Amino acid sequence: MGTPAKPIRAFARGLDLLAALNRHGGATALTLARETGIPRATVYRLIETLEREGYVARSPSDERWVLRLKVRGLSDGFEDEEWISAVAAPALYRLTARIGWPCDLCTLEGTAMVIRETTHRVARFSIDRGMIGRALPVLPSSVGQAWLAFSGRAERETLIGLLAASDRAEDAPARRGASLARSLALVRRRGYALRPGGTAPWRHTGSLALPVRHHGVVLGCVNTVWMARAVSTEEGVRQCLEPLRGVVAEIEAALEKTPPPA
Repeated sequence: MGTPAKPIRAFARGLDLLAALNRHGGATALTLARETGIPRATVYRLIETLEREGYVARSPSDERWVLRLKVRGLSDGFEDEEWISAVAAPALYRLTARIGWPCDLCTLEGTAMVIRETTHRVARFSIDRGMIGRALPVLPSSVGQAWLAFSGRAERETLIGLLAASDRAEDAPARRGASLARSLALVRRRGYALRPGGTAPWRHTGSLALPVRHHGVVLGCVNTVWMARAVSTEEGVRQCLEPLRGVVAEIEAALEKTPPPA
């Protein structure tokens, strides 16, 4: 029997980095070094190799490293949220470069919409910063209204039930079932969710939002945000709706090339 092959340490460390990124959904080199115990200089060399091979990418909005769609080839069970950095983020940055207003991509986490990607940092007309990871209440936000309106009936009813049981003031409309149902029906008829400028809790902005769907499942919602002092609600819709629809169509077309969620 031959001598057992010596493990390749660099390869094992690279797998450790991929596993850490999978757990976090995105992390800085410093976070990766702390979690894995790999020296930061080595983390940089490994992450640059993984980037060159197409497995990771740097988030356009901050210093995090995120997984790319190529990681799907390593495991059928991979949590498919790398579409945010690989597909959605570049499209959102092109949209902001075109219209000047910032946009966000949010996903549902518990009973809040969490900003997973944003262009506020680079938008010409944004005064908000540090938006990544910020939790938005579902009912007052256009992204939350879009999620409720366009998600499946069972998911929608479950989420409304959770919100109705909450004691937070922003969730109170969930207890007014008939009124909320009419509002969501209007969103579906209109084709987008709208938060007019000047309304609480973000009086300085208005926004509209659309769902991003993959094989009928809502993966997230994207919005565009304008300054209420400079642009009326009607003008905000005129400037932003069709460009945002085009970006959503682009993202969904790219996602069509991936298998449906399990």
